[in-house]
Parts: sequence; structure tokens; C-alpha cells
Amino acid sequence: MMKKVLHPWIMMLTVIAVITACGKDDPAPANRDDDDDDKPDTELPEGSISGNLAEIQLTSGESYTVVGDLTVPEGESVTIPAGTTFEFELGPRNEAWVIDVHGSLYIEGTANNRVVFTASEDALASSRNRGYGGLWGGIFAGRKAGDLVIEYADILHAGGIARAGTIMTTEESGGSGRLSAGDVSYAMYYCRPDGERQDGVFVLLHSRIAFTGDDAIRTNGGKTLMAYNTFEVIGQTGGEAVNIKAGGSGDYAFNLFYNIATNALKSADTQSGERGALETNFYNNTIVSSGYRRVDPGRGGSLNYESDAFGKAFNNLIVNCRYGLRLNKGESEPRYNALEFGHNWYYGQVSEVTDNFYPTNPTDPSIGLIGTDLPIPSSDRIGAAGENAPGFVNFNIASFTWANRVNNDPMPSGADFRLQTGSAALTAGTSEFEPKFETYTTLAGKVYEAPMPETYVGAFGTE
Repeated sequence: MMKKVLHPWIMMLTVIAVITACGKDDPAPANRDDDDDDKPDTELPEGSISGNLAEIQLTSGESYTVVGDLTVPEGESVTIPAGTTFEFELGPRNEAWVIDVHGSLYIEGTANNRVVFTASEDALASSRNRGYGGLWGGIFAGRKAGDLVIEYADILHAGGIARAGTIMTTEESGGSGRLSAGDVSYAMYYCRPDGERQDGVFVLLHSRIAFTGDDAIRTNGGKTLMAYNTFEVIGQTGGEAVNIKAGGSGDYAFNLFYNIATNALKSADTQSGERGALETNFYNNTIVSSGYRRVDPGRGGSLNYESDAFGKAFNNLIVNCRYGLRLNKGESEPRYNALEFGHNWYYGQVSEVTDNFYPTNPTDPSIGLIGTDLPIPSSDRIGAAGENAPGFVNFNIASFTWANRVNNDPMPSGADFRLQTGSAALTAGTSEFEPKFETYTTLAGKVYEAPMPETYVGAFGTE
């Protein structure tokens, strides 16, 4: 019999310590030379899967134990139906199994019947589980991939140690996104290298990505829409929720980011995608208690543009984060004459936070263009410590302390980041701009519309 689906919230509540990814200096698991290393020696037990996903009949409502790498071959299209759960076992040498996508992958959960990717019960109970993911590899769309479309999915405890022969450690990663065996990996990856195919889209909607040791998502090119998602406890001593490189233009809106090691969203026109046109719009996002696990001074904490990237950043609600919207100053400056920003709302419980909304001290390593070379928008809501509380329905922003800012605590049970009726934040935004792309169309012809901006700040509006 197949195992019953494990609800991700129940799993979160029953497991106190979630896993950690090993550092980049940790030794890589040994790899055998034969091509059958990742294949079981005997017939798989009922409910266990590995190998070619295009040859596996998946049934909605069933749970599958993953005991080896899964692949979507080039030119193939795989759909994962609503209600499906994948539980990834650790390999015999603690290998982190991956889903390597060379074709197109469509993950079609629904609001009441989500798709779940998580570690197995044994992996979660193991000593490798320290709270930062890494018990399975991730979902990696390589340079030959078509679409990667994910709706209503939970992607938990991913970002395991990269292994030789998978997309992330070979030329299939598209060049500059490549990792070495032994590196901490991402939870998801999508690439469109310059000079190679540029069709297809990366769409992520209504999904939850939690517990990773480095970036949750890295893109190296590719038209991208990410909206209505939750990112939680991303990165150990560094890592963005979404790290966008050259060619990855798109819209990133109505997302919640909680306890991110560095930035929620970072855009930099570097690496292997098409250069010179990285336009990313960051709007109506809520970012809470982020930026404090990044050990480097002056690095991140909410939203970041650098290295000739540009776009629009409006209506973002940034609460108790290390820094505000940061436009890099110096050699890696963004294309600031093509950037538009404003109507962003900041709250800091202590002065150490409010002093770094837009730091202007020339000796401050976090100094950026805003407040120095560029004016602070008059439409932004900025105040002293404890001022401008947005009025969340259920979240105690006053519980933040400077002494306890560095942690890997998950979101409190029952947290509700909608705005209370009467909150001034409900009318502090602007709708006077357009998404980067009106629509995102898959290779199969399905059309996704980018959400229009709202006149409230943050991701949720009222009850």
C-alpha cells in the first residue's frame, strides 16, 4: 500500500529541529564510478520511485518515497498532479537526491490539494537535520529545459550537497551557475544561457519554500513570474530567497519573506544569461526579520539591485530587517537612471534597524545610492524606533530584539500578516505602474497573467 500524505504543517510542528545543509567546505559524499550508482540493486518497494519521471504513473493523493535521482528527459513533459507527496530518503552515503529537469515540468497543486516535496521521516529525525534544509537536493531546470511551472506546492528541506553528474555540477547548469561537488545547492534553479534557447517560462505561484542552506532559488536567465508565495528560513550564513542573474527579467509580487539570511530579492546583471536587459519588478511584498545571518558587512536584508540591474520597487512592507531597499554604490551599481521606487513602508523596533533603512554615513559598509546620490522618496514611510507599526492581524512585531536577531526560528504558529482594518498601510501604496510582462505563456499555450499592483503596501491587504 502507498503511504498516506503527510501534511507539511503537521510535519513542521512534530519535528523540532529541521535539517541543515553542510557548508561548502564540508567533504562531498563519495561517488562510485559506475553509471548505476544511484540505481537500486533490487526491485523498488511499493511506493518507492527513482529514475525517469516520464515513465512513472503518478496518482493524485498518493505519497511516494524517493530513493534515487529523478529526471525529466529532454523533450519530455511531465505533470505532477494535485495531492501528490514526494518524501526524499537520504542515500546510503547521505546523498541528497535531485529532480533534474531537461524537459518541461508542471506541478499542478490546488489550494485544497497541494503538492508536497519534503524529506522523509527518517531524514528529518536524523542528526543531519539542524534547521537549514539539505536533506534532499532540489528541482533543477537545466539549459535544455522548457517550462518550469509550479502551483500550490510546498518545497521543504531542500538544498542538499551537490553531487557529480547532476545538472548543477555539469555544463547542463548553463555555465556560471555551475556548482562543484560538495557545494551547498539551491532548492530550485532555472537557466537560459546567452546564445541558447530562450523560450519557455518559470512560473511559481501560491507555493511555500522553507529551510534551505543557501539561495532558495537561483535563476540564470529566463522569463520569470513569482507571486503569492511564502519563503521561510532561507540560508544559513548567507543566501537570498530569490537570486536573479542576467536575463531573468520578470515580476515578483505579493510574496511573504520571513527570516531570510540575506535578501528577499536580489537582482544582478551578471553570469551566463543575456546581458544588458535585466528588468525585475519587486512590488507588494512583505519582508520580515531578514538579513541577519549574512556574515559579510553591508550585505543585504530586504531588496537589492546591483550590477546594471533595473526595474520598479514599490509597495513593499519591510519590517525589522537589516537594511532597506539597497541600490549598490560603487563598482557594481545598478542602472539607477532606469530604476523607479517609492511607496515602501519601513518599521524598526529598535534604532539599530531604523538607522539602516537608508544609511548615509560614508564609512558605513551598507551605504547605498539612496540617501546619498539619489533622494529618499517622499512617498516612503520611514520613522524612528517603534513608529509606523503596520498593524498586522496576528504577529507581535515588538518581540524583535537586537540581541536575538540572529536565529533560524520558523514563523510563529498562527502568524497572520494581513493588515487590520483601519491600518494606514492600506492606502500607502500606488497602482500607477505596470508589471514587466502582462502575461507569461508556457510552451503548451497556458497563459498566466501577472498580478496588477495594489494601493496597499505588503502582500495581503485586509482580512
